[in-house]
Amino acid sequence: MAGSGTATDLALSGLTKVYGTNTAVAGVTLRIGAGEMVALLGPSGCGKTTTLRMIAGLVEPTEGDVLIGGFRVTRIPVHRRNIGMLFQNYALFPHMSVAENVAFGLQMRGLAKAEIRPKVEAALSLVRLGDYADRLPSALSGGQQQRVALARAIVIEPNLLLLDEPLGALDRNLRENMQVEIRQIQKRLGITAVLVTHDQEEALTMADRVVIMRGGKLEQVGTPEQIYSRPASRFVASFIGTSNFLRGNVAGYGGGMLRVSLAAGGQVLVPWPDDGRREVLISVRPEAVALAPLAEGAMPEIGVPATVQQVVYRGQTTHVHMQLADGEPFVAFLPNRVGESAGQSFAAGDKVSASWSPQSNWLVSDA
Repeated sequence: MAGSGTATDLALSGLTKVYGTNTAVAGVTLRIGAGEMVALLGPSGCGKTTTLRMIAGLVEPTEGDVLIGGFRVTRIPVHRRNIGMLFQNYALFPHMSVAENVAFGLQMRGLAKAEIRPKVEAALSLVRLGDYADRLPSALSGGQQQRVALARAIVIEPNLLLLDEPLGALDRNLRENMQVEIRQIQKRLGITAVLVTHDQEEALTMADRVVIMRGGKLEQVGTPEQIYSRPASRFVASFIGTSNFLRGNVAGYGGGMLRVSLAAGGQVLVPWPDDGRREVLISVRPEAVALAPLAEGAMPEIGVPATVQQVVYRGQTTHVHMQLADGEPFVAFLPNRVGESAGQSFAAGDKVSASWSPQSNWLVSDA
């Protein structure tokens, strides 16, 4: 099936959905390139699933348009949009064999049996279920049932693949394996895809770009690396992974660096233009932080003083939870070597200096 279907772009223009007095989606405008996978990510109620359902044609927008390949499909019913869909609950017909489930969409399109069989065989081969064609869904594991659902979605050679929390019912290890498999198949076929998920790691793993939604609006759009390393707001930095936040005042500028005096004591350098702001909020990821003992009453030249509250061993990393002088929490993720905990030299009550590279600092809006 390599190269099946026609890669096409997707455009959302001012897409809005209002239920009574509640605006579920508010003026979403987004363009997704042909062959691109984009993840819609955000907390419950942010509008990501409603957006996906409007793309599919399952929900009619209050305002705005959906364009697939440049054609306006806003009022076209779902069965005429040539879209493949993959859901969390698989939605397989229990009385049909694997092959019959995969063939169903082709039969609905009126294809002859002679055309259907090779397409079904190719789809099952692609998801590594060629030997399971005659089995019923009840005889398959959860991961195998999801592969059948994926084969059914792609066998129709869709222009667009929509995935709504597709791996939520699987255990962690199987979910991680399926993330890689679905991504490989999507790239191999070149299908434009939209993924809705609440799992940050899933979005970062599978998507070319991640769309963070909040309150029915787009908060930030970017590559996984951009979203993680350069969050636009405190909300994004908190929602994607873990982040520390430091308040401070700009004390000087030179060499392309802001020198910031922290409210918690100490100073840091931030690679940022002198844009006139004087009060700033800095985001720094815990894995960037290094710790060193600090004498009582001392102050690090570059960094922030802290008091260790708790040390938690997490396998690959040790999490050192601290409190800053202004009462704010702060955490460092220290990498462990085999048989050795990086945090073993720290204990609750220790005074430490937390420091990190200036390139790990990023200014975010306080929203």
